[in-house]
Amino acid sequence: MNPDQIKISKYPVLIVEDKRENQILIQTICSRLGLKTLIANNGREGLDIASKERISIYIVDLMLPVMDGKTFVIELKKIEPDAIIIIQSALDSSNTIIDIMRLGVYDYILKPIDIDLFKIVLGRSLEYKYLKDIEKEMVLNENIKLRGQLEWLNYKETLRLTGKDSYQKNSIFNLTTSLSQGAGIGATISIIDIINSYIPDTEHPNDKQYLVDKELIDTLVQNNDLSRRMIFGLGEVVRLMEEEFILKEHSTKKIVDDLPEILADFIPYLKNKNITLSFPTPISEVIVDIDRDKFILVIEEIIVNAFKYSNTNSNISIFANLSGTYFCLTIKNDIEADIYGGIPPEKEKLVLEPFYRIHPPVEDIVEIEKFSLGLGLTVVDFIINKHSGMFFIHNGIDHTGVNSGNCILAEVFIPIKMKRGSN
Repeated sequence: MNPDQIKISKYPVLIVEDKRENQILIQTICSRLGLKTLIANNGREGLDIASKERISIYIVDLMLPVMDGKTFVIELKKIEPDAIIIIQSALDSSNTIIDIMRLGVYDYILKPIDIDLFKIVLGRSLEYKYLKDIEKEMVLNENIKLRGQLEWLNYKETLRLTGKDSYQKNSIFNLTTSLSQGAGIGATISIIDIINSYIPDTEHPNDKQYLVDKELIDTLVQNNDLSRRMIFGLGEVVRLMEEEFILKEHSTKKIVDDLPEILADFIPYLKNKNITLSFPTPISEVIVDIDRDKFILVIEEIIVNAFKYSNTNSNISIFANLSGTYFCLTIKNDIEADIYGGIPPEKEKLVLEPFYRIHPPVEDIVEIEKFSLGLGLTVVDFIINKHSGMFFIHNGIDHTGVNSGNCILAEVFIPIKMKRGSN
């Protein structure tokens, strides 16, 4: 595994091993991957360290003095249920392996250690740890965001009742700004102005042609196509808002399992920016009422938005979890330190309004972008409201790596209808 692809944790790996030669081998592998390590010579020492230090991954031998590896795992799980544990042992009995795996360890590696295999397992365990840490961090903030969304819904209703004229004027202003930015209609107008400058001031009745650079005409044709897409997108928004939503029961597990297929068309565009896409870890299965086609539109649009403002050589992560009575789907993307592509707190609500844009459009993905002109997040918010759900998008800080980084979190909440197996 390429060390550059491993999610390095700022917390050390704890090696619970009594043989010095094995300690040195595992320390060397971890060091080459950029990981810090701590050593415990037995299970008792390991528990003492675990009670005082935050540990990323536990690498544990089964045959230990004072407290053996199995007892250590059992006791550790009592104080840290989500601990990520890799067992490395010469015990190869299938009954032993099954017995240990049932304790909730991440993986079981046989001694003598295959270094290449060990690197792969360690890298995967760190990736899993990274995703679990992100999920925990999001859950801590969800209650605050839920309250904020309810306040925003109240604000929008007040605005609808008391400020219709102002709201319409703002929408017209936002549309004017969107049309004048980037490719499409704004660029077409500019190109026509340039071409117009080629036309002589004096009339020549006998001249039936003008000489215009081919590059200008090619660009005009290209932007004409983009303008058509914009207009088509506006029509799609109108159609969507007039359509009946047909909500049917769907399994959240099926939704999560289908994500790779749903987003397959986006992978080539992500590769162009060397962006990887991480999918959710398994969650408890519940039933939600959704219009599946509309819900897929939501996922696609959020991924488009994440792609446009993500760093090159970064990752877009999708998380799924249950929050109270809601199924939550979250898309996280990293942004630059200067938060270009970020959403200041005072604009978190505005970006959901029609035609509103914080930043100029990004044209790398226009071929599969269904809604332009600042309408994408408006469509997402509209669809989620039709599902009696909630949507918000905001800046965040990713504290799970060695260095904290800026990110954007787009969060969708859909009410849970029932848990699998309940009436």
